[in-house]
Amino acid sequence: MAKVRITMPKPLACLAALLCILADLASIDLRAYAEQAIPSKLTISDAVTIALKNHPRLKEAESSYLSALSSLRVAGLKTTLDFGSEAALEKYPGSSEVSNRVFGSFGYTTLFGTQARVDLSPFAVGNRQGSIALSVKQPLLRGRGYLSDRYDRWASAKNQVIIRDKQLYQTKQDTILRVVSAYLRAVNAREQVKVQESAVEIAQRVADAARRKAEAGYAAGIEATRAELRVADVKNQLQIQQQAAKSALESLMLAMGVGVGQTPELIDTVPEVLPEIPTLEEALNRALKNRPELVVSDLQIEDQQRLLAIAKDQLRPELNAVAQFNSVSTGEGLISGSTIENGTLVAGLEYRVALDKRALLEEQQTTERNLEVLKLLKQYQLESIAEEVGRAYRTYQSEKTSLEIYTNNLKTAKENLELANRMMEEASGTNRDVLDAQAALTQTEANILSAKTGLYIAILTLKNAMGEDLGAMFK
Repeated sequence: MAKVRITMPKPLACLAALLCILADLASIDLRAYAEQAIPSKLTISDAVTIALKNHPRLKEAESSYLSALSSLRVAGLKTTLDFGSEAALEKYPGSSEVSNRVFGSFGYTTLFGTQARVDLSPFAVGNRQGSIALSVKQPLLRGRGYLSDRYDRWASAKNQVIIRDKQLYQTKQDTILRVVSAYLRAVNAREQVKVQESAVEIAQRVADAARRKAEAGYAAGIEATRAELRVADVKNQLQIQQQAAKSALESLMLAMGVGVGQTPELIDTVPEVLPEIPTLEEALNRALKNRPELVVSDLQIEDQQRLLAIAKDQLRPELNAVAQFNSVSTGEGLISGSTIENGTLVAGLEYRVALDKRALLEEQQTTERNLEVLKLLKQYQLESIAEEVGRAYRTYQSEKTSLEIYTNNLKTAKENLELANRMMEEASGTNRDVLDAQAALTQTEANILSAKTGLYIAILTLKNAMGEDLGAMFK
């Protein structure tokens, strides 16, 4: 049997390979999307957990925190070490020579300004020479101790870690508040649909009864028309609420960071047992104690105060104790003990003073202004937090009062509807009375649902303003 071998042209082979790669990438994307799929029955805790794992803002904050940790580790390094070699072919008229040298260096710097460095070339051939060099520098005036550049970099990096950690906490708090608020609003929108469906059912019964009475001659035709118009109006309100419920669910998905399009069943409702709320004065004291922004402000002021101290220190003369040792090998190959014996040691003091201090004075004045601005911002931040806590507390009180009023009105609204139905059956009232009573009941039920949702969100907002950990409430 003859064998036929088919050779694919190179462009087609490349295209086929590209399609395979794209298919693999698509499968990876699908798997990643499947991992973000949410459960069909979603609780508030599930929504919070998913958001804390997937939300892009949290990933950004976490990345900034990890970068700050990395910078701190780098700033804390005291030693440097490198190694290398060089080789060269040198050609002269009538001759040539190969040169080679192996070298390395080791550096050590403390956080308080002490510097030491060793440069070593243990092996050399050709016209290269082995060598040993050692230098030590200790500041005695300017740049000493906590005013050294090295300590400033380390302290700034340390504070940045704390700042990024507080900012990450704030982002988590904001994410939890957004997710829980969106969840409860979605639940409220769904329950509002049920209220409107009940209103449509009641309006339809009234319209049917009015039409039968009109056909039997017991009522004027205008009552039937009025009832039909009310049915149409209530149905329109129903479809508006249905669209609002869909939008609320999509807002929840977006707040969770999983993208819109998924429609899980929300099985939690507004909690009946509400957290304990302190007095306004105690709430304010907790906020001033817990708010992470205040820690960030204190650290920024601390950094600026250190920069001001460094700027003032730069105006002082520079005085350093220095020591240097240098030695060069006289022969090829490995260095020997004689290289150290033949070395030169120089030790002494190094003094330097800036004659033109204009730039240094400008730097000091700029740092002083920045420090004053930070202090003013800190004071403004305290006032802002006090206003935020007070506003959140007033919102909580308002929502609580509204819920109490609407709850008290519910019984009256139900009794009015029963009375209107009975009066209509006894021919002592019209369907207008029933329709008005039904509208009042629907509005009261809707108001109660909204007030419950608003009250719980107001409590969360107040706790967030107080700096309390919202994550502990939804574990």
